[in-house]
Amino acid sequence: MSTRQQITALVLGCLLVVAGAIYGVVKAVPLLLSGAVWLVPLSIEDKLGEAVVAGMIQRDALCDEAETRTLMDAIVERLRLASPPNPYRFEVRVVRNPQVNAMAAPGGHVIVFSGLIDRMDNPEQVAAVVAHEMQHVIQRHSMRGIVRALGMQAFLSLVVGDPGILGDLAGNLGALHFARSDEESADDGALDTLLRAGIAPLQMEQAFENLAKSTREDPMGGSLKYLSTHPPLAERIARVKERAAGRAFSNRPLGVRMAQPCAASH
Repeated sequence: MSTRQQITALVLGCLLVVAGAIYGVVKAVPLLLSGAVWLVPLSIEDKLGEAVVAGMIQRDALCDEAETRTLMDAIVERLRLASPPNPYRFEVRVVRNPQVNAMAAPGGHVIVFSGLIDRMDNPEQVAAVVAHEMQHVIQRHSMRGIVRALGMQAFLSLVVGDPGILGDLAGNLGALHFARSDEESADDGALDTLLRAGIAPLQMEQAFENLAKSTREDPMGGSLKYLSTHPPLAERIARVKERAAGRAFSNRPLGVRMAQPCAASH
């Protein structure tokens, strides 16, 4: 091999090493961030959740009728008592929006759109959806998704408590797409919570069925917003049936009326 060929081979080898190192860093950073997100103080996570809620309420009016508050308070209390120990104080807000959707903001804040409640038959089905969103909070999927989306700078800003980053992060929540493993884990955790809470697995199945039905009835409507950020409902229903089979529970209805939030807006 000539000297020129040796130099060319050496340069190519160096380039391959550099490219491999860059690829390794690119792959490793999201994994590091996913683990390190647990270092974000709960106080900062709560402020981020409050910023998300404030933004949603500015855009869509808060449904704050007494019947809606009673429904959500009953759901949160039942699920809270049935949840494993965690540091969150959950608050569920309902906003006036015909989309069939719900989302988990960091810090224990959950937002449910009135369009989703309109599609449910009873409080227990609403509780099934809320239980899923609560699991995203407990398992910090929302925080992990936001930090993954915005990168190391956002993570460091959160750790040091930079308030200027909160608005930017809040604006990214609605665009998050959780990993399939996160969605499955949230469903599994929600089912376990519902069983401990005395809510039949059938209610979770039926909630998913109602979401699927709303999509069939309105294939280009707001229900697609929920489906665009969640795995196929048929798969989720089958998974719930499989995991619930043979598991004992004590059926205890919530004992509250089904609310019609912001009824005047629909």
